[in-house]
Amino acid sequence: MKIASLVLLLATLAVRLAAQVTETPETIAPGKFLVRMDAISLAFNRDDSGPNKFSALGLATTILSTGITKDVDAQIGMQFFLRQTYEFRGASERRSGLGDVTLRTKWTYWRNAQLGAAAAVIPYVKVPTSTGGVGNDHVEGGVIFPWAMSLGAGTAAGAMASWDVVRNDANNGYDSRWLMSGFVRQHIVGPLGVYAEATLGVSSSTLSSFAGGMGAGATWDVSKSLQFDYGVSRGLGSRATDWLHGLRVRWSF
Repeated sequence: MKIASLVLLLATLAVRLAAQVTETPETIAPGKFLVRMDAISLAFNRDDSGPNKFSALGLATTILSTGITKDVDAQIGMQFFLRQTYEFRGASERRSGLGDVTLRTKWTYWRNAQLGAAAAVIPYVKVPTSTGGVGNDHVEGGVIFPWAMSLGAGTAAGAMASWDVVRNDANNGYDSRWLMSGFVRQHIVGPLGVYAEATLGVSSSTLSSFAGGMGAGATWDVSKSLQFDYGVSRGLGSRATDWLHGLRVRWSF
């Protein structure tokens, strides 16, 4: 993979470097707030043909949501610190700074109380506010379609499909990127739970290759308003980052 491609890929992944990737379809009640913070996010990639090494670190990547109606909420996201390090043919370069701002809204357009299921749509736009060369300085956007349901006995499952419009590797236009993911989560005992998740993504510029991943994680519900989620994912495919690690905090008030 070209070095420019990897750098742009890591910058794009910073938006979703997290524990569980699949979005939830549920909205926040009017007058309430939810802070979803990826306290620590790490991505590692090695190109053995170089050999070249690439890594990205994100701290306090946060999305603040507040309810507008029972079915609609508004969200703003900010990447408070990003650092990208890459080594190429013996040379090393490090970039760090603030990330981009993301504006989103979520509409839960379908609920089924008997099934414990819901589906939503999340359009978003990324505003290029990054510093230190960690972003691509271009507006990007897309739409996300999450779905989830209860399977009983403390088990839940969900899936997500998204279409993203992202700056291309040559930096002279835009590509489409399609991502699908799915998870199964199981309550274990008390506040503890575990989940498994798979992702698969393709780009209009490289339809012959894909970027996917298989991962697992653990959740800890400290209270109804505070939860922790740690996950790790192994990349699959020639365009995937080798390893993703994330520690997420959810706090509602």
